[in-house]
Amino acid sequence: MKSHKGGTFYLHSWSRIGLVMALPGLVFVLFFTVIPFLMNVGYAFTTYNFNSTVIRFNGLNNFIFLFNDRDFWLVFGNTLKLVFLYTVVINAFAILLAVMLSKVGKRLGNIVRTTLYYPQLLSLVVVGFLFRIILDYNYGPVNGLLQLLGVPKGSLPHWLGAPNLVIPSISIALVWLCVGYFTTIYYAGVMNIPTEYYEVSKIEGASGFQELFKVTLPFLAPAVTICTVMLTVESFNVFAVPISMTAGGPGRYGTTLALWAYNSYFGMHQYGKALSISVLLGLMALCVALIELKVLLRQEVDK
Repeated sequence: MKSHKGGTFYLHSWSRIGLVMALPGLVFVLFFTVIPFLMNVGYAFTTYNFNSTVIRFNGLNNFIFLFNDRDFWLVFGNTLKLVFLYTVVINAFAILLAVMLSKVGKRLGNIVRTTLYYPQLLSLVVVGFLFRIILDYNYGPVNGLLQLLGVPKGSLPHWLGAPNLVIPSISIALVWLCVGYFTTIYYAGVMNIPTEYYEVSKIEGASGFQELFKVTLPFLAPAVTICTVMLTVESFNVFAVPISMTAGGPGRYGTTLALWAYNSYFGMHQYGKALSISVLLGLMALCVALIELKVLLRQEVDK
């Protein structure tokens, strides 16, 4: 009885200590994330103006004004396209690279992983300007290489000037930036798969693709869930790379919702519009992430 009481006492003591240690982080999240977000949601339904001291409730007028803007649906489509490309391409490349790295020697694997992770050390703005140079129509090395391969100058792609190429070009920069980080996550998952499953698959004559889809991917399902949700939330908030690569152009074809909210607030001083965009952006990211989480967790259980 005494030992039971003693164990309960120490359990409660450690719980209190854990709460005290977590308290600074909880306070930080509350004051710098939760409260500003709730204030943003509240201001989105008002006549908030940075230069005015009088704030009045105006219902859904800000959202009606936003939906009637002909550019909204273009920017909305750009954002969804970027979310899809960013999430799918990085997941696919990261998994393939992780599998390939697991097949090579440890020393070479460490060198490749370090090289892939290096872009994470760079500023997002630096990455945007770097790819602005790389994909430049006249002086970029990509078009220079295409000319060496025999492509006429008049047929060279306008990577950052063509409406149908600007979002894929931004996606290329983001994939180069982030694929190493997610490769590291998947590599850790691959290395934790018991080797017995691969030995059995080889005995049964499974091909490389069958081994990937029947052994590797089922074991990576938890990592896929985490990475997909992280990528989705990040892609909705992409801002620095598009603004440094194209400044949102040509027209609005390189503009994301996050960049449009920034330009509406600081550039055009349309405060109600900017706030309503940010609220919609947060709700979209939350809804898509929850749907992905539900679907992927169900897949984990099935597998």
